[in-house]
Amino acid sequence: MLGELSGSLAHELNQPLAAILANAQAAQRFLARGDFDADELRDILKDIVDEDKRAGEVIQRLRLLLKKGEISRQPLDLNEVVLDVLKIVRSDLVSRAVVVETDLEEGIPSVMADRVQVQQVLLNLLTNACDAMSDNGDEDRSVVVRTHAADDSAVRVSVVDRGAGISEGALGRIFEPFVTTKSHGMGLGLSVCRTIITAHGGALSAANNADRGARFEMTLPTGSTP
Repeated sequence: MLGELSGSLAHELNQPLAAILANAQAAQRFLARGDFDADELRDILKDIVDEDKRAGEVIQRLRLLLKKGEISRQPLDLNEVVLDVLKIVRSDLVSRAVVVETDLEEGIPSVMADRVQVQQVLLNLLTNACDAMSDNGDEDRSVVVRTHAADDSAVRVSVVDRGAGISEGALGRIFEPFVTTKSHGMGLGLSVCRTIITAHGGALSAANNADRGARFEMTLPTGSTP
């Protein structure tokens, strides 16, 4: 259990720490040029502060989870969560030459969920989508993020990539701990994501698209959850 927890903590903190490093290096390059744009540098510094706060929130949420086993739920507009996460990964998307298209349904009902944990799940799904297209040409790296009301009691978020898809052998086990399709992966990301969404009374699934690539769908119930 401690091994899984330490792996989970390392995985969840890796994303904000990597973003902090990327933004700090970008700021260094701007300063080295000498003709940097002050507004752009200000945005980079703001991103660093935001990522640092997010890392602190991850640690705090894990401490609360260990101490009381509780999730801090609040009404969330998943459209806002999607847009916030896309701002967080903006620099990473640019460096990977990935274009994200959003298809966000207006007027979707709020869900009761822990904002930081839902952000972590969506961040993981977006990072996986980018990794899945690492062998694509720069002009062929696109992700679609959709939201829609699945029915009167749930809202669904879909992340669709144009990668090679998931092999049949891995598709049925992809949410199991320590199962990974990446040479550098720990196999904890999707397992942790499903645990988080299940704890919220929702579901997380994966499937291959009819033409190419894969899609991950996160469904969360509206109103209060058990």
